[in-house]
Amino acid sequence: MMTTVRRSTFFLALLLVQLIAVARADTVILSREGINVTFDEAYAYSVRHTNPSAYEASISRPQATYRVLENLYVLKRVKAIAEQSSVMSPGEREYLVEDIYRRTLLERYLSDGISQRMAAIDWEGLAAAEYAKRKGEFVRPEEVRVEHLLVGIEEVPFDEFVSKVTTVRSLIQSGADFQDLISTYSDDPSAERNGGDLGFFTRQRMQPTFSVAAFSLIEPGDMTGPVMTRFGAHFIRLIERRPEETMTFESVSAALIKEVKKSTEARLREELLSEFRAEIEPNLAEIDEAALVMKFIEAHTAELTSDAPN
Repeated sequence: MMTTVRRSTFFLALLLVQLIAVARADTVILSREGINVTFDEAYAYSVRHTNPSAYEASISRPQATYRVLENLYVLKRVKAIAEQSSVMSPGEREYLVEDIYRRTLLERYLSDGISQRMAAIDWEGLAAAEYAKRKGEFVRPEEVRVEHLLVGIEEVPFDEFVSKVTTVRSLIQSGADFQDLISTYSDDPSAERNGGDLGFFTRQRMQPTFSVAAFSLIEPGDMTGPVMTRFGAHFIRLIERRPEETMTFESVSAALIKEVKKSTEARLREELLSEFRAEIEPNLAEIDEAALVMKFIEAHTAELTSDAPN
């Protein structure tokens, strides 16, 4: 008796779950101009067009569900209108549906095949081999770090510019504190932001005259100036030099693994496609390409002629 009751309860619960599922599937949450948008349609659309790794956060944004409903309504509304006109022939519609389906299957097949092959690869070892082969490329060039004082020349009378340059040079020669001079006289935004410190840079990063002057300084504290650029006159003091050095594998391994994965994925994709292309190479050799080209052109011309207004 107890077994019968439990069995009956189980089937009732199962029926209830099925009824809830059917009810949800048939739930219309938007209806307008004869167009109904159901919950299941909207949910499927949201999953397909939302970042899968952040679905909950994306769909919880203000009006995110509204946009889903709007987009789906527009698609269904235009479809209903367009199908009543000659925008697309039944044959073209059938081709597009099949073409999209085939291309989707192709991408999923390739993605699955590539993932399986890539899972068996030792990426650390492959990146290490690539590093050894291209070690000469992984060189950090010589850099210097300087602080500078700029006497700006833009929109300043020339005699005023010359006077300010002369004043700064005299103060430097008399031993005035360079940081105090930067704070008082520099027209460069870096003066207020970080005391004129430009950080490390390579020879190619700065204007040629500035770069030559900066890299001519040898010891920290060495100074030069005025050095002219299009911005004005610079007084430069060396903070630190960093010599050229080969970067270690550890410092580039993450970027190198990412690069190797990308190139390997492209290579594996081409290999998988090539396997199928190779199957039909003998058949292609038997086809008269010139004759086939003419058939394509004739078919296209006939189609254009049939579509032309009378």
